[in-house]
Amino acid sequence: MFCGECGTKNEKGAQFCENCGNKLVEEKTQKTKSASTAKKANNESLGTKLKKMSKKQKILCGVVATIVVVLFTFFTIMSNRLSPKAIAKDYFLAVVNADVDKLYQYSDVEKSEFTTKELFKKFAKDNLDEDGMKISNYKIGKVEKSNDGLTATISISYVEEGDDDPETAKITLVKQKSKKYLFFDNWKISNNMSVLDTKKDYQMKVLKDTKVTIEGIDVDKKYIDKDASDETYDIYKMPVMFTERYSMKLVLPIGFEIEDKMNVSSYSSYSFRLNEDNLPDDVKKQIIETTKVGLQTLYNGAKDQKSFDEVKKSFEFTNSNLEDLKETYEDLIKSLSNTGLNAIEFTEISISSFDTAEDGFKAYIKAKYKYTVSYTSGSETKTHDSSSSDNMYIYYSYVDGAFKIIDASSLNTYFSKYY
Repeated sequence: MFCGECGTKNEKGAQFCENCGNKLVEEKTQKTKSASTAKKANNESLGTKLKKMSKKQKILCGVVATIVVVLFTFFTIMSNRLSPKAIAKDYFLAVVNADVDKLYQYSDVEKSEFTTKELFKKFAKDNLDEDGMKISNYKIGKVEKSNDGLTATISISYVEEGDDDPETAKITLVKQKSKKYLFFDNWKISNNMSVLDTKKDYQMKVLKDTKVTIEGIDVDKKYIDKDASDETYDIYKMPVMFTERYSMKLVLPIGFEIEDKMNVSSYSSYSFRLNEDNLPDDVKKQIIETTKVGLQTLYNGAKDQKSFDEVKKSFEFTNSNLEDLKETYEDLIKSLSNTGLNAIEFTEISISSFDTAEDGFKAYIKAKYKYTVSYTSGSETKTHDSSSSDNMYIYYSYVDGAFKIIDASSLNTYFSKYY
């Protein structure tokens, strides 16, 4: 046993140190006492610390606990709300209630200036019942996901009011690359299940240099397919569009404006053609008047055997090429030389068709006219008045805001002398 004061070793059982006389205490008792004292001190210290932490952090711990509960609740609610089943239900009810805002929100519509939210709403309203569907009940089926988890299909059975037979709507959703609110899967209604379908690279054919406006939007020249276009037509490869009927306005390079409809579909293309139906009334009037005056000039000159140089001033314009018209006119002179035609008056011109031609435009017109012929009957010279009509093609150039005749075909050279 060692002395706690001087460290001298004493015999076992000694009560006092033989060197310094200090009272000796057994090592076990001392250690127990020291341990007990240390434990007590530690407990007092720990109690003090715990007491101080609970006071300072009591509110903070409560706030943290509340946040954890709120976040857990939020994630649970949002996960359910943004699940394919919930979205399919919302989409179905949006169709039932004709809620176009919600339909657009859930639809997987590829963006372009021709698939805007405004156009979606316009076309969707045309495709939905104004007051929505009347259903008496519905039931949502299970979610069937693809093996890769990128698509989900939900069947919804429903019964319309006044009908005993249930119907089924299958709604397919596609998982988007982007997340919803940073954390949640973003599901959209598949394009082929949407209220509106779309078509990409739709082809539009118009006269070269035509300015095209669709639903008030100017169509950018960047959409022209230069490889497919030619000297007469511009071929556009349009960005994504709804398979719907768009309103169009075309300002033609020949100076007038035409309104039309473009019915976008997955199996056809749009090709603008000038015709008698879409010509503006003032343009029709101009073509008819030009044709009437031109035919009158040609026939008057031919019956009087005038040269082409004597009549061509009525048809000339800057950079005009009238070689075809000259040939047609000279043939007419020869054909009329023995007909006895004394007079001819064109009374009515109508347009049966109108279209583009290689060097401009052509019209298939019907011309009504009155005429007088003279002929010899025995030794007597007689005259005969009659009327008739003929159909023919007239070819035009459009110059300085006016149509100019550049050729004609099938000009009538037979005039009856007897009826």
